[in-house]
Amino acid sequence: KDDALTIAEKYIQSRVSANIISETKLNDIKYKEPAADDLPGIYHVSYIRSIRGIPYLSDGIILRVNAETGEVTSYCKKLSTSEEEIALINTEPSITDEEAIKVLKEYMSSIPQIGEEKANTVKVMSSDLVWKENNDDKIHLAWWIKFVDSSFAEDDNCPAFAWVDAHSGEMLLFDYGRD
Repeated sequence: KDDALTIAEKYIQSRVSANIISETKLNDIKYKEPAADDLPGIYHVSYIRSIRGIPYLSDGIILRVNAETGEVTSYCKKLSTSEEEIALINTEPSITDEEAIKVLKEYMSSIPQIGEEKANTVKVMSSDLVWKENNDDKIHLAWWIKFVDSSFAEDDNCPAFAWVDAHSGEMLLFDYGRD
Protein backbone atom coordinates (compact mmCIF):
# COMPACT_ATOMS: atom_id res chain seq x y z
CA LYS A 1 0.00 0.00 0.00
CA ASP A 2 2.82 2.41 0.89
CA ASP A 3 4.63 1.53 -2.34
CA ALA A 4 1.45 2.13 -4.37
CA LEU A 5 1.06 5.54 -2.74
CA THR A 6 4.69 6.47 -3.49
CA ILE A 7 4.24 5.37 -7.12
CA ALA A 8 1.02 7.41 -7.42
CA GLU A 9 2.65 10.52 -5.94
CA LYS A 10 5.66 10.28 -8.28
CA TYR A 11 3.37 9.78 -11.25
CA ILE A 12 1.28 12.83 -10.36
CA GLN A 13 4.42 14.93 -9.89
CA SER A 14 5.45 14.05 -13.44
CA ARG A 15 2.04 15.06 -14.87
CA VAL A 16 0.83 18.22 -13.08
CA SER A 17 2.26 21.50 -11.86
CA ALA A 18 3.53 22.07 -8.33
CA ASN A 19 0.62 24.49 -7.82
CA ILE A 20 -1.94 21.75 -8.56
CA ILE A 21 -0.06 19.28 -6.36
CA SER A 22 -0.23 21.73 -3.45
CA GLU A 23 -4.02 22.00 -3.94
CA THR A 24 -4.66 18.24 -3.90
CA LYS A 25 -4.81 16.01 -0.86
CA LEU A 26 -4.95 12.23 -0.63
CA ASN A 27 -8.56 11.17 -0.28
CA ASP A 28 -8.37 7.39 -0.24
CA ILE A 29 -6.33 4.36 -1.20
CA LYS A 30 -8.08 1.01 -1.53
CA TYR A 31 -6.89 -2.40 -2.61
CA LYS A 32 -9.14 -4.35 -4.96
CA GLU A 33 -8.67 -8.10 -5.06
CA PRO A 34 -7.98 -9.63 -8.48
CA ALA A 35 -11.04 -10.66 -10.49
CA ALA A 36 -9.36 -13.98 -11.34
CA ASP A 37 -6.36 -15.99 -10.12
CA ASP A 38 -4.21 -15.00 -13.11
CA LEU A 39 -4.87 -11.25 -12.73
CA PRO A 40 -3.11 -8.81 -10.39
CA GLY A 41 -4.75 -6.83 -7.62
CA ILE A 42 -5.17 -3.10 -8.14
CA TYR A 43 -4.74 -0.14 -5.83
CA HIS A 44 -7.22 2.69 -6.41
CA VAL A 45 -5.68 5.98 -5.27
CA SER A 46 -7.77 9.16 -5.20
CA TYR A 47 -6.92 12.77 -4.49
CA ILE A 48 -9.33 15.66 -3.92
CA ARG A 49 -8.58 19.25 -4.83
CA SER A 50 -8.98 21.98 -2.22
CA ILE A 51 -9.89 25.48 -3.29
CA ARG A 52 -9.38 28.23 -0.72
CA GLY A 53 -8.74 25.49 1.85
CA ILE A 54 -12.05 23.68 1.28
CA PRO A 55 -12.34 20.33 -0.56
CA TYR A 56 -14.10 20.35 -3.93
CA LEU A 57 -15.32 16.80 -4.47
CA SER A 58 -15.84 17.24 -8.23
CA ASP A 59 -12.18 18.05 -8.88
CA GLY A 60 -9.36 15.63 -8.30
CA ILE A 61 -7.13 12.87 -9.56
CA ILE A 62 -7.75 9.12 -9.63
CA LEU A 63 -5.10 6.50 -10.41
CA ARG A 64 -4.94 2.73 -10.52
CA VAL A 65 -1.69 1.00 -9.68
CA ASN A 66 -0.99 -2.64 -10.56
CA ALA A 67 -0.18 -4.35 -7.24
CA GLU A 68 2.32 -6.77 -8.83
CA THR A 69 4.25 -4.56 -11.26
CA GLY A 70 3.74 -1.11 -9.75
CA GLU A 71 2.65 0.19 -13.16
CA VAL A 72 0.07 2.99 -13.26
CA THR A 73 -2.69 1.41 -15.34
CA SER A 74 -5.09 4.36 -15.42
CA TYR A 75 -4.97 8.04 -14.67
CA CYS A 76 -7.87 10.50 -14.65
CA LYS A 77 -7.48 14.17 -13.81
CA LYS A 78 -10.41 16.58 -13.49
CA LEU A 79 -9.31 20.00 -12.34
CA SER A 80 -11.71 22.13 -14.34
CA THR A 81 -12.94 24.62 -11.75
CA SER A 82 -11.10 27.92 -11.50
CA GLU A 83 -10.77 29.76 -8.21
CA GLU A 84 -12.39 32.78 -9.87
CA GLU A 85 -15.68 30.85 -10.09
CA ILE A 86 -15.93 30.73 -6.31
CA ALA A 87 -13.84 33.75 -5.33
CA LEU A 88 -16.84 35.74 -4.09
CA ILE A 89 -18.39 32.95 -2.01
CA ASN A 90 -17.77 33.46 1.70
CA THR A 91 -15.87 30.48 3.15
CA GLU A 92 -17.33 31.08 6.62
CA PRO A 93 -20.65 29.23 6.84
CA SER A 94 -23.77 31.16 7.86
CA ILE A 95 -25.28 28.07 9.47
CA THR A 96 -23.62 25.51 11.73
CA ASP A 97 -23.43 21.83 10.95
CA GLU A 98 -26.00 21.26 13.74
CA GLU A 99 -28.42 23.56 11.89
CA ALA A 100 -27.69 21.70 8.64
CA ILE A 101 -28.52 18.42 10.39
CA LYS A 102 -31.87 19.91 11.46
CA VAL A 103 -32.51 20.83 7.80
CA LEU A 104 -31.70 17.22 6.86
CA LYS A 105 -34.15 15.79 9.42
CA GLU A 106 -36.91 18.21 8.37
CA TYR A 107 -36.31 17.30 4.74
CA MET A 108 -36.48 13.57 5.52
CA SER A 109 -39.66 14.09 7.55
CA SER A 110 -41.31 15.73 4.53
CA ILE A 111 -40.73 12.67 2.32
CA PRO A 112 -43.64 10.22 2.81
CA GLN A 113 -41.50 7.09 2.16
CA ILE A 114 -39.07 8.14 4.93
CA GLY A 115 -41.09 10.20 7.40
CA GLU A 116 -40.48 11.68 10.81
CA GLU A 117 -40.02 8.32 12.54
CA LYS A 118 -36.89 7.46 10.51
CA ALA A 119 -35.72 11.09 10.46
CA ASN A 120 -35.63 11.01 14.26
CA THR A 121 -33.23 8.04 14.17
CA VAL A 122 -30.57 9.80 12.07
CA LYS A 123 -27.05 9.11 13.28
CA VAL A 124 -24.49 11.46 11.74
CA MET A 125 -21.19 9.82 10.84
CA SER A 126 -19.54 13.08 9.72
CA SER A 127 -20.29 16.61 8.58
CA ASP A 128 -17.71 18.53 6.57
CA LEU A 129 -17.59 21.77 4.64
CA VAL A 130 -17.10 21.23 0.91
CA TRP A 131 -17.73 22.97 -2.39
CA LYS A 132 -20.75 21.41 -4.11
CA GLU A 133 -22.52 22.04 -7.40
CA ASN A 134 -26.30 22.09 -7.54
CA ASN A 135 -28.40 20.90 -10.49
CA ASP A 136 -27.80 24.21 -12.30
CA ASP A 137 -23.99 23.76 -12.03
CA LYS A 138 -23.76 26.67 -9.59
CA ILE A 139 -21.13 26.09 -6.89
CA HIS A 140 -22.11 26.42 -3.22
CA LEU A 141 -20.35 26.14 0.10
CA ALA A 142 -22.12 23.16 1.64
CA TRP A 143 -22.25 20.90 4.64
CA TRP A 144 -21.64 17.35 3.41
CA ILE A 145 -23.43 15.09 5.89
CA LYS A 146 -22.81 11.33 5.93
CA PHE A 147 -25.46 9.54 7.96
CA VAL A 148 -27.44 6.39 8.68
CA ASP A 149 -30.86 5.85 10.23
CA SER A 150 -32.88 2.92 11.57
CA SER A 151 -33.27 1.42 8.08
CA PHE A 152 -29.50 0.75 7.85
CA ALA A 153 -27.97 -2.48 9.15
CA GLU A 154 -25.43 -2.13 11.98
CA ASP A 155 -22.59 -3.24 9.71
CA ASP A 156 -23.73 -1.19 6.68
CA ASN A 157 -20.65 0.55 5.30
CA CYS A 158 -22.55 2.50 2.65
CA PRO A 159 -24.11 5.53 4.35
CA ALA A 160 -26.56 8.06 2.94
CA PHE A 161 -25.43 11.58 2.05
CA ALA A 162 -26.89 15.07 2.08
CA TRP A 163 -25.44 18.38 0.98
CA VAL A 164 -26.96 21.46 2.63
CA ASP A 165 -26.04 24.98 1.49
CA ALA A 166 -23.93 26.43 4.32
CA HIS A 167 -25.34 29.93 3.75
CA SER A 168 -29.02 29.51 2.83
CA GLY A 169 -29.77 26.17 4.49
CA GLU A 170 -31.20 24.84 1.21
CA MET A 171 -31.00 21.11 0.56
CA LEU A 172 -28.75 20.87 -2.51
CA LEU A 173 -28.62 17.10 -2.90
CA PHE A 174 -30.04 14.16 -0.96
CA ASP A 175 -28.61 10.70 -1.71
CA TYR A 176 -30.55 8.20 0.40
CA GLY A 177 -30.87 5.12 -1.81
CA ARG A 178 -32.86 2.88 0.53
CA ASP A 179 -35.48 0.32 -0.54
